[in-house]
Amino acid sequence: MLQLPERLRWDHNAWYRRWLLRQLPSGAGSALDVGCGLGDLARSIRAAEVTAIDASARMVERASATSSEVRWIHGDVLTHDLGRYDVVTAEASLHHLPLREGLARLAGLTAPGGVLVVVGLYRLSTPADLAMEAFTLPANALVGAVKAVGGSGGRPHDPEMPVVMTAPTLPEIRAAAAEIVPGARLRRRVFWRYSLVWRAPEVH
Repeated sequence: MLQLPERLRWDHNAWYRRWLLRQLPSGAGSALDVGCGLGDLARSIRAAEVTAIDASARMVERASATSSEVRWIHGDVLTHDLGRYDVVTAEASLHHLPLREGLARLAGLTAPGGVLVVVGLYRLSTPADLAMEAFTLPANALVGAVKAVGGSGGRPHDPEMPVVMTAPTLPEIRAAAAEIVPGARLRRRVFWRYSLVWRAPEVH
């Protein structure tokens, strides 16, 4: 990815947060945010009980200081003893896990009739990906410039936030989704992101 000057960099994950929240059902009984980081998304989820988990002890320590209304867990989502939830979210966290194992785990944590929503990163690999760059690169700079003028630029992510510099390709994500969460709505997004929305089948 072409790096902008520091003052023009901004948080691409926050760009999709309002969209992500609109995908969640109202009146959910329970919600789980996977890879919660500093807890911005977890604190915004409207559910009777919200749980947030992250593998970084430092992120959980800092997030837990911001709200007592969320159950904060330091642990590995792949192995931690968790229940099933009406809502499961993963914002820029699935690429921290092995793709198929991670997606299967997220699906397994979603209760029957519940909703899984992922906003993730993908690695450029196809001509369509490269064609998208013709729009994404100038749009990235433009948004960065607007935010800089408004005084909110220069903060792409917290310096203590763990960063993984690799991600699966979109074809790999599509193949995994077709196998593990059939029927999921998977869309390419700008700013090197994709979205996935899946409703777990009801049990009859």
